[in-house]
Amino acid sequence: MADVSNGTVEVETCDLCIIGAGIAGLNALFVAAQYLASTDKVILIDRKGGPGGMWTEIYDYARLHQPHPAFTVGDMSWGWSRPAHYLSTGAEVAAHLAACFTQLRDKVNLVDYFAHTATRCDEVSVGEGRTAVRVEIHPNDAPERRRIITAKKVIRAIGFDIPALEPLPLQSNYVLSTTPQRLSADGVFDTRAPVYIVGGGKTGMDTAHALVERTPRRRITLLNGNGTVFANRDILAPAGMRTWWRGRLFTSIFRDLAMRFDGTNADDVFDHFRTTSSVSLDPSDKQFFFGILSEAEVDELDWGLDQIVNDYLEDVVDGDRGTMAVLRGGGRLPVVPGSIFVNCTGHMLRHNHPYEPYLSERGAVLSITPRSMTHFLTSMAGYLLSHLFLSDTLKDAELYALDGEALRRQGGHIYQTSLFSLTFLNTIIAHEALPFRAMNRCGLDFDRIYPLHRRVPAMIDVKRNGSRYVKHCRTSLDRVRDTYGVQCGPLKMAA
Repeated sequence: MADVSNGTVEVETCDLCIIGAGIAGLNALFVAAQYLASTDKVILIDRKGGPGGMWTEIYDYARLHQPHPAFTVGDMSWGWSRPAHYLSTGAEVAAHLAACFTQLRDKVNLVDYFAHTATRCDEVSVGEGRTAVRVEIHPNDAPERRRIITAKKVIRAIGFDIPALEPLPLQSNYVLSTTPQRLSADGVFDTRAPVYIVGGGKTGMDTAHALVERTPRRRITLLNGNGTVFANRDILAPAGMRTWWRGRLFTSIFRDLAMRFDGTNADDVFDHFRTTSSVSLDPSDKQFFFGILSEAEVDELDWGLDQIVNDYLEDVVDGDRGTMAVLRGGGRLPVVPGSIFVNCTGHMLRHNHPYEPYLSERGAVLSITPRSMTHFLTSMAGYLLSHLFLSDTLKDAELYALDGEALRRQGGHIYQTSLFSLTFLNTIIAHEALPFRAMNRCGLDFDRIYPLHRRVPAMIDVKRNGSRYVKHCRTSLDRVRDTYGVQCGPLKMAA
């Protein structure tokens, strides 16, 4: 497939184009290498300067919350002997993803366009009833230099498309507003100034841990909003040999929650999860975004945090009574001049992307986005859906798709409980649709940290009762669609 020039526009063709080189896109590339010949041309596009997605720009104290072997590309090894429960640093994750990319680029005829933005992705007719996909891109710093790519198939592995956090626009002249990415550059770890962490999700917990460990006895206030519940790592992923007799498989937990959920009882199901499988800093914490913490980490934060405020920050202002933090609930907190406010607010699923099904009308574009979710993990969606897509079985698989972005806006716990059912349902369907070798090479399965004798009963259970589980989950998710008016169902229902 030759490249040509069309005036000021470069034109290029390929067998497969992958948009996005984060964890979802790299898993799509891994799968593509199983189906394409070494001479088939694959074009990989990403806005970042290299592979790894958000991990190329993560704050320097970030750590994985999950067992690191399950955060990978396909079944590619981390290449070390650290125990499964080791929580890899952000730099180690970025290095691992880059190493995976380096190994994969030799499997196919790969051309990468990093630091490029894709602006269009359209299916077009190319004669004799055939369809191709026209992708338009340009360098980030030169939008006038357009390049048009015509591909046989496209995988849009956009994932959650998480934007970088910006400092909060606070009115006060006597505080520093910053972000996790800027803490070191701003010298925060070198001072004793009071810190206010704005947001109690994964980023907030990482920031709190880093501050407590590096600058103990500093005054740290967590502005916790509605508070966040975390899956209990001691239950889901016990350390070392404890996996032989302790802990619960992810499959078992998701099965129990999915079978408890009927589409109308989200709060009851969430309360069950909170009391049986979670930890939190405060019993009143309400949110859950599939993060994981251990009981020891919660204890450390209980000891290290000076104050937890279950309210949202509106602004920090200067007045006759000094500097004050203004809270959404109407309260005010006195703030010592020179204090530091770190923006760790949630930034997932707070956008308004256009709706698109996971498979395009003509079947030439696979999209992995929160508007058409099939799994709570974009990495797993990138792996499973790419297998089905490239083997031309995706359209007939009857996976359920959920408009997570729209459902999240409904509030409450319906988003989280629906994802329990969606993930469990589609995992069963994918296992039935894909050959054993495809599932055997899926290193993203959390349950693999457990020895085989712990996993076999769960496998047998799903084999025996899978059809009943599928029927129940479909009925529950159909009720979600009808009750909340969001796209939720197989392609023919979600179109």
